[in-house]
Amino acid sequence: MLEIKPSLEAIAYHHTNVSLIFDKIIDERIGARLLEVSTRKFLKRYKNILIKGKPELLLKVNQKFDLVVTSQNFENLKICFRDRGYKTQFQENYGKEFLEKLGIDTCVYCNRNYTIQLVENRARAELDHWFPKESYPILALSFYNLIPSCHSCNHIKHSNSPNGGWENALTNINHPYLEDKTATFSFSYFYSSINHPKIIIKSSSDKAKKSIEFSKIDKIYESQSSRELKDLLELRYKYSNNYLDILLNKTFTREFYMSKEEAYRMVFGIEINEEDYHKRPFSKFKKDIIEELLRSKQIPIARI
Repeated sequence: MLEIKPSLEAIAYHHTNVSLIFDKIIDERIGARLLEVSTRKFLKRYKNILIKGKPELLLKVNQKFDLVVTSQNFENLKICFRDRGYKTQFQENYGKEFLEKLGIDTCVYCNRNYTIQLVENRARAELDHWFPKESYPILALSFYNLIPSCHSCNHIKHSNSPNGGWENALTNINHPYLEDKTATFSFSYFYSSINHPKIIIKSSSDKAKKSIEFSKIDKIYESQSSRELKDLLELRYKYSNNYLDILLNKTFTREFYMSKEEAYRMVFGIEINEEDYHKRPFSKFKKDIIEELLRSKQIPIARI
């Protein structure tokens, strides 16, 4: 999972436009007669927190709502926030530009696919709701609940709950907006034959392991990324032992005066700085594998 560090511009853009949507919900221009008076009072009081509160605060406000507002029809609440507020108002009018302001180009869960999807001949931002909008509808418009994703990862997560439930999810699995340097992982590989390599994911963090299991990142890469791994292995083992080193550290950087970042971008089409992984698909995966290959002295027994 990649970390998101939002710009002030993205936060301001979201707050300005979502405030307008909230006002329409509160004064019943959206969902007339669907919300109880107590619900509209609560929304008015906690409007700014619901729009730009951090994940921990969002969860607390949602829990408070469940305790304080007991007469609100839940299906009507979903119609207001999930259907009319998010899907009709936000996604249709602001979703794509919001994603552009956020500056996240690939899925933060898998880093394999881009976050823009073509729907009915137009570009649409693919945004996951970390706290699902089906269960947490009043968080459907919250900045820190909107996660740039791909359609596959969004679909995988759609109807699932992590172990321990969503009320404990911030403790148990990674949240893209919350930095946790201890909950990291790296891609690696194993093979008995270079024609059939296997991708493995290494981590000493229980939280990272739970995040990988919940998002099915290991399954996604195992089933759909073996060709990329095989290509990298062949570069390392089909040619001389130091071919990758010559290619990256001598040919491009010395002869063409490229930076290391430019060389990796030119040869492999990836970014090698962690804060830039999101700009190009497979950046983390390929960076991890290439670094391991550069360190490796092992030559496979099986012939290609």
